[in-house]
Amino acid sequence: MGDVAVVGLGDLGMACALRLHELGLAPLGVDSAAPRRAEWEAASGLSAADRLDGPTTEQILVCVRTTSQAESVLAELKAEAEASQPGIASDRAVYVLTTLEPSFARELDRYNGAALRVIELPVSGGRAGARAGELTVLVGGGGARPEDVAFLKRTLAREVFDFPRFGDATLVKLINNTLATYNALAFASCLALADRAGLTARDCAEVILAGSGASWIAAHFESLLDDLLAKDAALLAAELGQLPAIDLSDPQRLLAGLAHGRGLLLS
Repeated sequence: MGDVAVVGLGDLGMACALRLHELGLAPLGVDSAAPRRAEWEAASGLSAADRLDGPTTEQILVCVRTTSQAESVLAELKAEAEASQPGIASDRAVYVLTTLEPSFARELDRYNGAALRVIELPVSGGRAGARAGELTVLVGGGGARPEDVAFLKRTLAREVFDFPRFGDATLVKLINNTLATYNALAFASCLALADRAGLTARDCAEVILAGSGASWIAAHFESLLDDLLAKDAALLAAELGQLPAIDLSDPQRLLAGLAHGRGLLLS
């Protein structure tokens, strides 16, 4: 599968790196934070670095937290490639798993060329999905080769969806995560309703998880990374404007909204 590096050893990056290691690869862990590098070395027995500095990595997973951090990594990789430094792999696939600002994602093509192939790769499933190799992967930009998709399916992905234009995969990821955020807040609100009604929230939650109100978000509610959900919802709001408020008190608006959604699926 070639040499691999994982840049960013936070929750997702660490999970991806450990999954690759379990499959027989020896990924280089890269992170600017010494505690994360030490955690990776202790967990894997492999080396870590504070930056990508000329390793012969053919595949690079960028799992940093913010758009500005991803931009810094891509700029460094492009500069290295254009300088044709000795030891740099001649054809590096750069998978950007970071959830990006849509405006930046649309411009990822600027980093292509000069021995780099940038692949927009937002994912869904979090650290648990990465550790199990069951991520839902959105491949954006049209530059992924069959061997890139095969690599993802062998390692991290359960489902792979293709989006030829840069930016579209990111928007779909943000919409998915915004729905997850709505679901999380709805579940929390129903627990609050149970408490207001004099019920035990834990008992109510157990019934929900066994009934028609169950969801992946409800099942994993206590371990959700709330700040990441809020970040992605804010990114979508910045792109599309104010997000819709959901009000269940008006039956006619509720029915009209449900009908509109079904109509969109049929159009």
